[in-house]
Amino acid sequence: MKKFYMILAAIAALTMAAQAQNYAEINVGNIETASTYDGSYFSMAPTTFYVAHTGAQMLYTPDLLADMNGKQNVRIKSLDFWFHCETFEEIFRDVKIYLQEVDATEFAVNDEGVKQFFTFDQPVKEMEFNIDMLDYYGEDVCLNFDFEPFAFTPGKSLLITMVFDAQDDDNCTMGSDYAPFYSSGIRSKAMTYTDNWTSFVDYAMGNDFPDATAMLGCGTNVDLPVTRIGYNYDEGTEPGSKTDAPSSAKENYVFNDGNLYYNAYTVDLIETEPSTIYYRVGILVDGEYVYGEWMEYTGQLNFDEEGTYMIEAYAIAPGKTESDHIWDGFTVSKMVDVEELFAGKTVASVRYFNLAGQEMQQANGLTIMVTTFTDGTTSAVKVVK
Repeated sequence: MKKFYMILAAIAALTMAAQAQNYAEINVGNIETASTYDGSYFSMAPTTFYVAHTGAQMLYTPDLLADMNGKQNVRIKSLDFWFHCETFEEIFRDVKIYLQEVDATEFAVNDEGVKQFFTFDQPVKEMEFNIDMLDYYGEDVCLNFDFEPFAFTPGKSLLITMVFDAQDDDNCTMGSDYAPFYSSGIRSKAMTYTDNWTSFVDYAMGNDFPDATAMLGCGTNVDLPVTRIGYNYDEGTEPGSKTDAPSSAKENYVFNDGNLYYNAYTVDLIETEPSTIYYRVGILVDGEYVYGEWMEYTGQLNFDEEGTYMIEAYAIAPGKTESDHIWDGFTVSKMVDVEELFAGKTVASVRYFNLAGQEMQQANGLTIMVTTFTDGTTSAVKVVK
């Protein structure tokens, strides 16, 4: 099916688009298989050009927006609707678009059984457009509306209110000349208002609002039109979820600076889900830890200088908030000789091996020091010399 696209508004500010990490679209209904609506003019959403003034409220429930689930910083930035053109008229309209997130999944009904419109406040877009229908006669037309991104919370319902007002009451078409495409089976999720003299905005400020009845020119059991919703977002697994905290693993080794042995440590910070880990190191001074700056963790940390240390760390995964903080403390101390490493035991012999398992005469670089005691037990520690 051939489609002609008519851009009705300027694209939203590029700075906003640049801030978003991703762009996606949700299609409510399938334009390739949808049918055009040929019923009453007052049951056409988002508008009909048969009368001068129309209003429509369309309720997109969480099940229709499920693709947004788990995405962060969702900002709706565009709407597309389709219709089939069978007229030669040039149409002028003032358009207002209102977006709201609501908890409701149905339109309310009052005690008399009358369906109720939702109240609406400030538009996200006000614009003028004109359509020379002659250019699109016999074709399927996409009405595209772009606007400043609107922050939306996945899991809520999206209420879209659209108001179309002609500059004069004569700028209208025959009822069959405009045929919107509808999403088959998605019923009672839209309501409409039609009138030749009064705008839906003015009606919303009158005494009859929010009632929707046939006497007021309203359609109360309207199918949702085929809709494409464009939005920016950040990745995430659950809205507002917290990153899993990292863990730490430290290993003791013996460091020799050429004069003394030190009881040293290596520390690894381990992510529990794909994330970036940040850490800072504190050293105990006069009974209090003095911390350095936060840094991104890029690899194993080595501590071979005398002192009492505390490592504080946390993680941040894409689309999540930072994790709980963890702490790991230890002391690097100097030793006079090898025997001090193993207080209470008598050393019988000390042998050195490289990482390939070959015995060496003395420690050189990273070395495995194997100590045998007079009681027959052995101990193997890493030594850096």
